[in-house]
Amino acid sequence: MADHDALAAAVIAAERDADAEGWDGLHRLYALTDRDTYLNTAYPLDALTDLPPDALLAVPLTPLGCGDLLTELVKVTWPDDVHGCVLVTEVTVRTSLVRWHCGMSVRWRPGHLAFGVLRDGSHLSLLRLRGTDTWRSDFSPAVDLVPPLLATFGTR
Repeated sequence: MADHDALAAAVIAAERDADAEGWDGLHRLYALTDRDTYLNTAYPLDALTDLPPDALLAVPLTPLGCGDLLTELVKVTWPDDVHGCVLVTEVTVRTSLVRWHCGMSVRWRPGHLAFGVLRDGSHLSLLRLRGTDTWRSDFSPAVDLVPPLLATFGTR
C-alpha cells in the first residue's frame, strides 16, 4: 500500500485540480488508484511514465451534489481497485484578529480543505488558503470528514 508521501502528493494534486476548476463551492471527490490500474482502465490523456509505480493518482469524479455533504457521502461506494479517495471542499478561515483604536476586526479568507483517506485507515488533511502555495496540516476542522470518507470503503 502507498506510504504517507504518496498520500500527501495525491491530496496536493487533487487540491490543485480543484483550484484549477475554479472556486465555485462544489465538493470535489477524487478516487485514488495506482498507475498500473489507471493505465489498464482509463484512456490517459497524459503520459504517466514519469510516475513511480507506487504513486497514487487522484482521478477527478463528478462533483458531489449540492445537498448536505454527509448525506451525499453516504451514497458513495468504491470498486476494489480504488485504494482511497480525496475530498476537497471550500471553507472560510479566520486568519487574524486585528485590534483597531475603535475595536477589533476579524479577517477571513477562503481556503480549500482536502481530506485524503486510504482503505487501510491512513489519512491526511491539508488546508491551503486561496492565493497561497502553502499547505498546512496543523489545524482542527469544525467537522472531521475522515470517518465519513472511510465509511465509503466500509471502514469505520
